[in-house]
Amino acid sequence: MIIKRVAVGNDKEAYIESSIMDSINIISSDDNNKGKTILIQSLIYCLGNVPVFPSSFDYDRYYFYIEFAYDKKNIAMCRKGNTFVILNNNRLMPLNSVSELKRYWSKHIFPLPQIVKKDVFSLVAPELFVQIYFMGQDKKDTSNIANKGYYSKDDFMSMLFALSDLGPVGLSPEQIAQTKEQINELKSESQLLQKQNKILKSTSMSSTYLSQHNDRVALIKKFKMVEGVKNKLSELRSYRSAAMNRKVKYEVTLKELNSLNRTISGGELRCLECKSNRIGFAAQADKPYAFDISTPEIRKQIIESINEKISSTVEDIDNYTLSINEQQERLQQLLADDDVTLEALIIHRHDLLDSSGVEIRLSEIDSELDRLSSLLLSNEESSQGQLIQQRNFIESIFEEMNNAYSRIDPSGTLIFDSLFTKRDEIFSGSEATEFHLLKLYAIAKVLKHSFPIIVDSFRAEDLSTERENAIIDIFLELRLQTIFTTTLKAEEEGKYNSMLGINHIDYSCHEPSKLLRAEYAGDFVSLLEKLSISI
Repeated sequence: MIIKRVAVGNDKEAYIESSIMDSINIISSDDNNKGKTILIQSLIYCLGNVPVFPSSFDYDRYYFYIEFAYDKKNIAMCRKGNTFVILNNNRLMPLNSVSELKRYWSKHIFPLPQIVKKDVFSLVAPELFVQIYFMGQDKKDTSNIANKGYYSKDDFMSMLFALSDLGPVGLSPEQIAQTKEQINELKSESQLLQKQNKILKSTSMSSTYLSQHNDRVALIKKFKMVEGVKNKLSELRSYRSAAMNRKVKYEVTLKELNSLNRTISGGELRCLECKSNRIGFAAQADKPYAFDISTPEIRKQIIESINEKISSTVEDIDNYTLSINEQQERLQQLLADDDVTLEALIIHRHDLLDSSGVEIRLSEIDSELDRLSSLLLSNEESSQGQLIQQRNFIESIFEEMNNAYSRIDPSGTLIFDSLFTKRDEIFSGSEATEFHLLKLYAIAKVLKHSFPIIVDSFRAEDLSTERENAIIDIFLELRLQTIFTTTLKAEEEGKYNSMLGINHIDYSCHEPSKLLRAEYAGDFVSLLEKLSISI
């Protein structure tokens, strides 16, 4: 992935950065507040990250735009709020949420990894994915991921394993729990069946008490399990209902757009107020984008994008329906009172099971127990083998971090054996900066990913010149596009101008706290017009 252009603005003020190259780019200035962080955060925000702009920057007022190349495709993206427009090899696609973006990205640009979250496999969101190649200036924490909230550092590790094809295989956590529950139920039934004749002949109060107690315990346990399945069913039905509503809206919109293809023999459609014959399309009334669909070509692209959304929504509905059916089967199993308690056995099976019938049922139970136990054992053996591979994978990242560290700081005493430090472990001086840089470097080298390395303020905490040069050298070896920012001291002015492999972009001439300027507005509007966006 090669970033070609980054822009931010509206129809009154904007800034466009078009000098980024496929090399190590260092954006510098002679002071802070010259716009470096605004540019970097605009780039990452446009890719779907959560907003982490300086508090003085009112990002809701602006559109964010990037151009990049990936896998021989030229892609342009624009974001405002949580809506996106993507032009992918001349195909236009408006998206109404970050969720739609990640599904589109995974299908048409790069397959995003899936991790288990809340017992369900799901695509990682951009806010987690970008952390394999991006480090912001603020709120850096060596003991945790950035923007911790929905995701955790365990999710980050799971994402790395998924990217290296070492992600979860075999049974899901929910399937393992269900299998273990089935085993427990079958064992209980087997024990009860073996005692059945003795218990049926017994008239003691103890056996009656035991039956009542077991029944109450089983009833409470079953109630909790039924409630869990009912809650999951309700959640899945809610998701399916939302998907069906989206599908209906898309189909209504598609019908309206298709109706515009019909010609009116007696004249043309005009706006009664402005007399214009231009027609605009907005995905929703409150969305910031409006597309001029007066021309057949743009109208065709919008129709194609809506058809693709309908297909994607149908796929979601089918997946939700499949999950709903699975939960319904699970609910039916739980509500079947044929093998849970002693009382159920007495009431429902006393007249059906003679001694030979009990023997047949016990044999069936033994066979099913063998099958389920083998399933768990196979899953555990697979998991153990995978754990070894995952550990080897992480060890290779540590090895790359430590090898690079010895080059950056030959006299250093740090030994990296984790991708996150302990909460009470504090790095002093430039050690934290080195840790973050080395982690991005090692992950890129081991995963062999093709995303640019982006670090805002890469020389934080007074990284020495010798270490800085060593860091630049190791990132040059990655042969990945790299974008660093830094603030230079007066005596350092021009230090990057003659360095081989470095594209120096100087922001020193920018007015403090005023990156966006009126003279860029016209060109910015023209960039958005390429995506058929009118502002």
